[in-house]
Amino acid sequence: MLSKRRRFQSLRFRLTALHTGIVGVVLASVGTVVLVATEQDQRARLDEHLEDRTEIYAAERVAVVKAGNVHASERCESPAPTFVPRFPGYFLQLRSADGTVLQRSESLGDLTLPFTDAASLSRDSFSPTFETIPSEAMGPGAPPRGSIRVLTVFNDALEADPFYVQIGVLMDSMEHSIGSLRRVVVIAVLVALLLVGFVSWLLVGRSLASVARVARAIDEFRPHDLMARFDAPATNDEIGEMVVRINLMLDRLSQSFLSQERFIVDAAHELKTPLAVLLGEAQVLMQQGRTPEEHARFVANVQDEVRQLAQTVDSLLTLARADAGLPPTAVTAVSINDIVMEAIERCNPTATRREVRLAATLAVPSATGYVPMVLGDAGLLLVLVGNLVRNAIRYSQPLKAVHVSVGVFDESCTVSVRDYGPGIPPAFLDRVFDQFFRVPNAESSVKGIGLGLTIVRGVARVHGGSVEVVNEVEGGCCFTVRLPLAPASTTSAV
Repeated sequence: MLSKRRRFQSLRFRLTALHTGIVGVVLASVGTVVLVATEQDQRARLDEHLEDRTEIYAAERVAVVKAGNVHASERCESPAPTFVPRFPGYFLQLRSADGTVLQRSESLGDLTLPFTDAASLSRDSFSPTFETIPSEAMGPGAPPRGSIRVLTVFNDALEADPFYVQIGVLMDSMEHSIGSLRRVVVIAVLVALLLVGFVSWLLVGRSLASVARVARAIDEFRPHDLMARFDAPATNDEIGEMVVRINLMLDRLSQSFLSQERFIVDAAHELKTPLAVLLGEAQVLMQQGRTPEEHARFVANVQDEVRQLAQTVDSLLTLARADAGLPPTAVTAVSINDIVMEAIERCNPTATRREVRLAATLAVPSATGYVPMVLGDAGLLLVLVGNLVRNAIRYSQPLKAVHVSVGVFDESCTVSVRDYGPGIPPAFLDRVFDQFFRVPNAESSVKGIGLGLTIVRGVARVHGGSVEVVNEVEGGCCFTVRLPLAPASTTSAV
C-alpha cells in the first residue's frame, strides 16, 4: 500500500489532477462566458425596454401638449404632480430643460430619480444616457443595497418648452436571476469536476494497471535469471511497446553479461597457462645439482613467459577500454601513411625471421600536398595496424609477401592488409573477431592468444570505423579497416 504522501505523488494522482484541472479550466471558462453573455443580454434587453417606454411616454407628452390639454408654458410647483404610468414596475419622471422636476409617477412616491452631469449631457449629444445608480441616490426611503437603471432622454419636439424624460427600474430582479444563474453554474461545474475526477481516476488506474504489472515483474527480476522476459500485453499501445523495448534491453544486457563471463573465463585460462609454466620452471630450478646451462635455459623460458603474460595483460586492458566504448584519450590528427610505415617497421623483424616480405602502397598526396589524416589516438591506431600485419605474418608462407595498402575516398580512408596464407574457412569468417577465438586446425606453429583481431575491431569502433575480412580467389585473405577522415579544418590547424 502506498503511503498518503506517495499516493499524492503517484502518476495516477497527477494524471487525474491534471485532467481534472484542464477540464475545470475549460468548464470555468465556458461558465464565465455564459454568465457574461447572459448578463450582457439581459442588460441589453432591459435598456431596449427602457428606451421603448421612454419614447412612448415622450410621444404621449408631446401629443397632450399639442392638443391643448397642457399649456406649454405651464410650470408645476413643488411638489411635482404625480401620474399613474402605463408600465407598472417602472419609475417615470419629467424634468424641464433646466432640470426642474415637472412630473413623476406614483411609483416614485417622495423619491426622485437622480439627475447627474452625465444625464444632462444628453441635451448636447441628442442621444439617450444609460446609468446604473445606487438606489440610495433616490433619497430617504429608497430600497437599501440595491441599484437602479436610469435612462435619460432630452426631447425638443416642443420647441418652446423642451424637456427631459427619465425612466428607471430597480435591478433587483435581474440581479437575483443572474445570481441564481451564477450559483447554478458554480454547482454544475463542481459536480462536473467531481464526476470527471472520479471517471479519470478509474480510467487512469485501468490504463496504468499494465505499468503496475510490469513494475511488479521488474521487482521480481533476479540477476541469475537473465533469460526471463516479460509478457507483452495484447493491446498494441505504448505499454506494449515499452514492454517490448524492456525485453530488447534485457536481451542486450544478457548478451553483455554472458560476454563478460566468457571473457573472464577465457582471460583466466590465458593467464593461467604462463603462470603454470613459470611455477613448473621454478619448481625444477629448486632441485639440486642444476648446471649453468639449465639455469640459463630457465631464465630464457621465464623471459618468454613473462613477455607473453605482459602482452596478454596489455591486450586485455586495450580490449576492455575498446569494449567500454571509451573515447581515445590523446586525440590528434594523425597521418595514416605514417601509422602504416611505423607499424611495418615494428613488425619487420618478425617478418624477417619468418622469411616474409612486407610491401606497402601508401596514399599519394594530392596536388595541394594534402595527406590523408585520421582524427584519433596514434597509439591505438598503431596497435590496430600492427595487429593486422602481425596476424598476416603468422599465417603467411615463407617467401610470400604481405601487402599493406592505403586507399582514400570522399570522407573515409581504408587500410587493407593482404596475405597469401591458407585463408579462413567460410564458416568462421564471422567469428575471427571474437574474443580468444582461433580457427580450428590452424598450424601449430602459429602462436597467439586470440585477442589481436578483437582489439582491431574495438579500436576501429571507438574511432567511428569498421573492419571486415574476405577470402581472396588467389589464396589468402584480406582485412580492410575503414576510418573516417579528419575534417579539413582540423588538419589545416595541425
